[in-house]
Amino acid sequence: MNYHHDALAAGVRIKDIASTASNRALLHRLKNNDPGLTHLSIDESDDDYGDDDDIFQVREGDDLGWLGYFIGRNETLKSSYVCYLPGDAEQRKKFFFEVQRNKSIKSVEILGNGIISEGFSAMNLPHVTSLSLDCHLEREYAHYFALGLRRCTSLKEYSGPVTAEIVESLSTLPMLDRVGLGNDGSELLVEGLACNSSLADGVLNLSHNNIGDEGLQALASSLASSGKVRELRLSRNNFGDKGLEALAESLAHNRALRVLSIAANTAITKIGVRAVSRILQSRKCLLEDLQLDRISIYEEGGKILGDALSINTSLVTLSLKCWGNDVSIGDDGLKALALGLSRNSHLKNLDLSGNRAITSVGLRSLKQYFQSPSCALETLSLSYIDFGDEGAYALTDALGQNKSVKSMRFDERGITSKGWDAFLKLLCDSSSPNNIYLSNHTLSLLSVCRYTQASSEVQKSILGWLKMNEDCQTPNLAAKAKILHFFPNLDMVPLFQWNLKFLPLVKSWFENTTSPNVEFAANIRNRELSAVYKFVRGLPLLVANDFQHYLTRQVERIRAKISELEEEERRLMQV
Repeated sequence: MNYHHDALAAGVRIKDIASTASNRALLHRLKNNDPGLTHLSIDESDDDYGDDDDIFQVREGDDLGWLGYFIGRNETLKSSYVCYLPGDAEQRKKFFFEVQRNKSIKSVEILGNGIISEGFSAMNLPHVTSLSLDCHLEREYAHYFALGLRRCTSLKEYSGPVTAEIVESLSTLPMLDRVGLGNDGSELLVEGLACNSSLADGVLNLSHNNIGDEGLQALASSLASSGKVRELRLSRNNFGDKGLEALAESLAHNRALRVLSIAANTAITKIGVRAVSRILQSRKCLLEDLQLDRISIYEEGGKILGDALSINTSLVTLSLKCWGNDVSIGDDGLKALALGLSRNSHLKNLDLSGNRAITSVGLRSLKQYFQSPSCALETLSLSYIDFGDEGAYALTDALGQNKSVKSMRFDERGITSKGWDAFLKLLCDSSSPNNIYLSNHTLSLLSVCRYTQASSEVQKSILGWLKMNEDCQTPNLAAKAKILHFFPNLDMVPLFQWNLKFLPLVKSWFENTTSPNVEFAANIRNRELSAVYKFVRGLPLLVANDFQHYLTRQVERIRAKISELEEEERRLMQV
């Protein structure tokens, strides 16, 4: 298909292809890439518009092929609104053919019947990310639209009518993450998934689509046997326990799914939470990321989840975020959840942000989980929870013997110098070498602490120990570096009661100690020599005797070797 606009462009006169001065002005702006023209509307003539400078009002005498040509070559447009195209099918075909050359338009909205025609099937808009269609499509035109839709490979959002063929086209688009669907659309989506042999990237994001219970039940029937969907996002879809139970029944046997989000479906109760727990308890479950934000968990839900997670071996991330005045989980629910998690060895990320009902009482219940030998948690998020000093005491007490948590995210509101002192003592209790050794050497990030924001000496010290924990290769090395920082001259006298038995261990202790700080690392070698010297000075006779014994053993080895050589020489002489 070639309408020869390129060949004719040099000689075309704008006044010959536009009906009015305002339309001619718009064509000039399109042609010259006017940076002020980022949106273009195309509509039928209406006196109410007046002289709006971004509306092309189609009248007799306007050539849509040339309008499409100048849009196709424009580099400043970001969005386009098409409300009217005349009934001439050939003109519409020319328009859609030329528009497809545009690479700058990201959002297209089409409103009104009769616009979509055979020409749309030839349109190729790989750069458009948002497409909205507000009109009724007869079967033939829905077919044309579905064909054109397949070429919108960057499309992320679609809102408009759905047919099985349209849904099949949508399911081939790799970037799509939001589709406007209702219950009927969900049923058609099932058809589309069944028609499509592979879902791009395995990601199905249907968030914000008002699917409802009936729509979710229809979707569940397709997912039961589908091995295509690895990531399923269903947040804000207005479904409750009934739809979720159907989904859970189908997913309990699904080995492909890794990510599930049912966040902000606020009608879900403990019945729905129990349905989710059945997914987690299934032997076939390989789910790694579960998002239950803004769902009422409470105490019973916490126990249900905790029991499921006590036997689950796949889940890595659990999100129970909340915001505003909503409550997902409080102290009792957290206590019940922590009890189950104390038997879990796979969860690495737990997000409780925004649950303002959580207090120091709930945080204190984390101690059993954090100090469990099986605890594998690495990141805990508690943002937007004002737990104050009492919460700081509870957290530092819980983290005392923990060897897995590396990152904590929370707000400093309500935390005074007393709370920060507790965090400092957690990281490095400098009262004795033993207490330093028993401090936390794993935690490396407190999101509330930033090098550019540290407002006190205590916070600066906390940042320093966090960095040491991060830089040292192992917690054991971090512990040694902290001990040598506060106790540069370690007392060797208590070790003398075992004579020289501890000297090799002391030497090895220093040799295996390093620091990311080059100057401090060099200092460690000097301290090693100092410790050895203390043994020599404290136990001179033992050292001398030990050295004498060493020399005697060496002489005996030499004499034995000489005898062995002499014997070998005599044997050779006899041969």
